Amino acid sequence: MNIAVDLYLGWETLDHALDCPLPVWEPQLKIDEGRRGRLGVGDDPHGCAADECGHANLFRRFTVRLVCRSCESVHVISGEDVGIYSQPAEQYGYGHAPLEVEGLWLWAGQRLQTRSQLREPREYLVTRTPQIPAQASDVAGMIAHHNTAGQHPRWQASAIADPNGQHGDRDGLRWARRQADLRSVELAAAWIATQYQPEILEVAV
Repeated sequence: MNIAVDLYLGWETLDHALDCPLPVWEPQLKIDEGRRGRLGVGDDPHGCAADECGHANLFRRFTVRLVCRSCESVHVISGEDVGIYSQPAEQYGYGHAPLEVEGLWLWAGQRLQTRSQLREPREYLVTRTPQIPAQASDVAGMIAHHNTAGQHPRWQASAIADPNGQHGDRDGLRWARRQADLRSVELAAAWIATQYQPEILEVAV
């Protein structure tokens, strides 16, 4: 399963020409059988040291081609076929519209599919603008599901990015503040929103 950070951060944009009048990619996928080095089909297996390698001299490879017929830019991406799948954006997470809660935008991570329905996402990246987060500095917080020792569902909210923050996650982001016992996504978003509100000091006159 992809964690939310992997779905949104660290991706590079494939650019069109600067003066492209209609920047639209035409995507195509090709899967064929490649041959390892100069070995023939009947030759001895190649000398791959990886224990999990089972493709011997032949292997499946994929090529993704993105063509813009407007500016005539072409991007070709290729590699070995280690898994190509399709699913709705609602299940994958990325590509699905964000939730707007308490003036924040919640970008869903991947959902698990049960036999009858999609489960709620286990993670959300949180932004303060409706722009899709693409780098760590775009993220204002995170919301993640967890269970208590008694197996009660709760939500954990993190806010205020800080490279030296005391709260870290497996995704590499660190946070200055965290609240771990919230009973809904909406309450978690509300808590994050309050962390960005200016503090009001009462002054006795």
